[in-house]
Amino acid sequence: MKNSGHRLGASDTLTENTIEGLMRSTGNPSRGDFRYWEFDIRESSDGIVFVFHDDTIAANGSPSDTSEMTFSEIREAGLQKGISIPLFSEVCNQLGVREELVMVEIKHLETEQARSEVLGTISKMANSKAMATPIRFAKSFPDDVRNEWGSRFESAGVELVRVGRHRVNLFHACKTRKGWFFAQPRWLFGL
Repeated sequence: MKNSGHRLGASDTLTENTIEGLMRSTGNPSRGDFRYWEFDIRESSDGIVFVFHDDTIAANGSPSDTSEMTFSEIREAGLQKGISIPLFSEVCNQLGVREELVMVEIKHLETEQARSEVLGTISKMANSKAMATPIRFAKSFPDDVRNEWGSRFESAGVELVRVGRHRVNLFHACKTRKGWFFAQPRWLFGL
């Protein structure tokens, strides 16, 4: 099922996951297939949570891993491509006044500060969820902090669900072998 709110309504365009893309899509009355707003977040090497889909970005002519770059390096690389890469907080401020469901896809978080920012922000937004693939969930919430963060998400009333299977809470699924087994396979995508 298509979702015109994917990557802030600008999927597969130069402005995907940008505020410009969001502004263009909110002014388009032909968006009859809309289900929710979705965007991807990552953490830079200097602890800034920003909105961008890909693991890498071209910097100085070659792909660089965004997790190893400072946010100013990432923003500059984006500007060289004609993309204004926004902060997580900037996008949430734009979406905060909207009534539609907001799905925040976690691609990469490494620090406690970034996890706290994400949880704190999402918990203040009505009608919102976090989501991740099982692999990215395990990397962003490793074993040594997973139980604590599961409790914090639950206390804040925020679900972190599986991409493509929004009924599967990953913090709950990872508590048992059976739950984690059924959260993993791609062949169950959409169930």
